[in-house]
Amino acid sequence: MVAGTYVVGDAAASSPPERQGGSVTVALNGPPLAFDPSLDRVSFSYGVSTVASAIFGNLAYVEPTTGAVVLYFLESLEPNEDASVWTMRLHPDIKFSDGTPLDAEAIRYNIARSADPATGSRFQPAAEGLEMEVIDELTLEVTLPEPNRLWDAAVVANFAAVGSPTAIQESLDAGEEPGTNPVGAGPFMVVEWDPGQRIVLERNPYFEDFKPGQPYLDELIFQHVPDDQQRVSAVTSGAAQMAVVFGGRQTEELRETANAVVTTPGGANTISLNTQIPPFDDVRARRALAIALDRSVIGGAINPGSPLSTGLFPEESPFYNAEYTWPEHDPEEAQRLFDELAAEGKPVEFTYTTNDSATQADVVNALLAELGVYDNVTMTPDVRTQNDYVAATQVAHDFQATASCVCFTAAVPLLYDYVAPGAGENYSEWENEDVTAALSGLFAAESIEEQKAVWDVVQRELVEEMPMIFITRVVITLGYADGLIAPVPVNLGTYPIWAEIGYE
Repeated sequence: MVAGTYVVGDAAASSPPERQGGSVTVALNGPPLAFDPSLDRVSFSYGVSTVASAIFGNLAYVEPTTGAVVLYFLESLEPNEDASVWTMRLHPDIKFSDGTPLDAEAIRYNIARSADPATGSRFQPAAEGLEMEVIDELTLEVTLPEPNRLWDAAVVANFAAVGSPTAIQESLDAGEEPGTNPVGAGPFMVVEWDPGQRIVLERNPYFEDFKPGQPYLDELIFQHVPDDQQRVSAVTSGAAQMAVVFGGRQTEELRETANAVVTTPGGANTISLNTQIPPFDDVRARRALAIALDRSVIGGAINPGSPLSTGLFPEESPFYNAEYTWPEHDPEEAQRLFDELAAEGKPVEFTYTTNDSATQADVVNALLAELGVYDNVTMTPDVRTQNDYVAATQVAHDFQATASCVCFTAAVPLLYDYVAPGAGENYSEWENEDVTAALSGLFAAESIEEQKAVWDVVQRELVEEMPMIFITRVVITLGYADGLIAPVPVNLGTYPIWAEIGYE
């Protein structure tokens, strides 16, 4: 069973820390305003998962250089013969930081809450239709709506974070958002919080019942540092001991002046185009924009020094297909398409919705300059705070074009979620009959060859229809100071297993 694709990473296992205690400050772009396990990913996201994983821990995670599922809080996760029923069993002695047990009922409660439409969970499509039975204190049996041999990867993507049912219910009963009082079974718990700016965590006193001697640190501090270069400077100056940065230039600087662990997933930094509303409901408008832009110019604004994306999968992946590469820059054909659409009364006029980061300011300027040489195309910047941008684009899908990222270390379920109709990460709301038909057989696939046949269809149709414009490959780097035990990143490579981090 193969759930993932292969990626290039620099991570290597290291010896455990030699001493207990100490504090680590992590420079991060925008610590989130809330952490709700039914609303936010603990696995595959940037700022949210980096912090949430320290609070909630992980039932399981993906090893980013292979895409393999690795169990953590779970002792076992096994399917029956046709993969229609999966049984998960927890390790004993795991407690939330409020002292209540992380047991099978707690997992059931969290998944059921995600399945409830009233919750508004991004995981609702993955949770609905699951039939769950608590077998004993540590064992939960889950019957799927249809067989799925890759459901272990879906657990990582959608259900890896489990919040304390007691704490969640207390918040709901008080009319409060559970995410503003997050209580998990991870190695740390919240003690101080300035939402969006700074969050201070200290040891969960119950965690060492699960992992004796861990966590090694006494304290984790996540500090808002909005710019990649500023985060690099924070590590090299000693203002922070760790930072998450994106881009080739910053990675090389960290390698030269401090330390860096690098993961290069599949996919790319992208511009998502809303395929359900004008102008990008017309495939000609999408293709025109894709070939009008010099991607090397836009890529230089997004991630200086990062390689351009040439196709959906990296060459190291068993799903790579050299036949399906992104279209080349073609100004003449782009202008022809812009003129053709304008002659039909459909000039390409759109807003580009993005966040207020320094990087995206550079991207906006590059887009305006690139499109300024064409007739019959007009872009209006729509710059929002990070939280407003996420709410508009990733939640409400209220945009025409937006800054985005298709980024995956495991093709299932991450890439599936980006391209399947109605899936949680399909912000473009792209629907394609050939892709839908191909994906319908994915979860019964038992070999790489069978899976590759599915992804070949997806790649072909992405090239033809361009619901997203793929720019630069994503370079995710954990930079860290000397004296800190090297982190081995998990999932997208945006965070380590926090309990294992400490000082030499």
